[in-house]
Amino acid sequence: MKAKYILSSVLFAVFGILFTACDSDRDDNPILGPNNTANEFVVNASPVAGQYIQLSKENTVKLTWNQPNYGVNTVVNYKVQVSLDENTWETLGTGFTTCSANISGEEIALALCKLDGFKTEEEYVDMGFRKVAMRVIANIQTTTSKEVEGTSITSNTVYFNKMAAYCNVPTKATLWIIGSCCGWPEPSPGNKQTLLDGNWYIMETEIGSNVFHGVVTMPEGDLTFRFYSKLTGWDGGDSYGFQVDDVATAFEFTDGAFSGTGTKGKGSYQFNGFPGGDLDITVDMNKNTVKFVLQ
Repeated sequence: MKAKYILSSVLFAVFGILFTACDSDRDDNPILGPNNTANEFVVNASPVAGQYIQLSKENTVKLTWNQPNYGVNTVVNYKVQVSLDENTWETLGTGFTTCSANISGEEIALALCKLDGFKTEEEYVDMGFRKVAMRVIANIQTTTSKEVEGTSITSNTVYFNKMAAYCNVPTKATLWIIGSCCGWPEPSPGNKQTLLDGNWYIMETEIGSNVFHGVVTMPEGDLTFRFYSKLTGWDGGDSYGFQVDDVATAFEFTDGAFSGTGTKGKGSYQFNGFPGGDLDITVDMNKNTVKFVLQ
């Protein structure tokens, strides 16, 4: 009998922990739907819905909503969707766990360009200010970020009547090569054209693949280099090399090829007595591997 009392106390404590409320949760939460899942939640109309909104990389658009009633106020995950006709919806990449979101203008513009079907900068046409619909998808996820079946729920739709995108068409990412081969220029926006003119870069094989490939002509002599995913300066945190510390590590080619590992950091690859010529470079940031092949 004593064991039963202890078990009851433990269960009571666990359920007590689960009942944590969202700050913007309201007393009029909807009634639970089938399978103990809420059947609705409300996104609030924006106070700037009727104003002219020009999207940019710097601005954000705010949405707020009430938390769905899942029976227990556990952590709820939210994703924002955007539409032009309320038939086709584009889900934004950033997720939220609070009852409000400052949505990136860059992400919204990217979604609108996809909805318009623009695949290249050459195809892009300025569509001007127009009505844009938004809604929120909520669900509960496991500790491994998998959606719990039966917990997905879609909010009402709200509108921004005068919103304009800009050309934010998905493109292949660039991986810049910085090292002795190009005179160690700072990886900064001011040196972008110099790096482009010298072909000191490789490109993503497919949009969003995180695998980069290219053939670069390297000079003869001792060769040291690493990579930068963005031109944000020496300490921008976008360097990629053999190790984290800013130390060059010497390697050799075996039968004209080198295969190794990579990581986010400033550790350069060094090849003394490089014969000069074309170097086939592959960087796989998913597997954190690199491969260099002499042509």
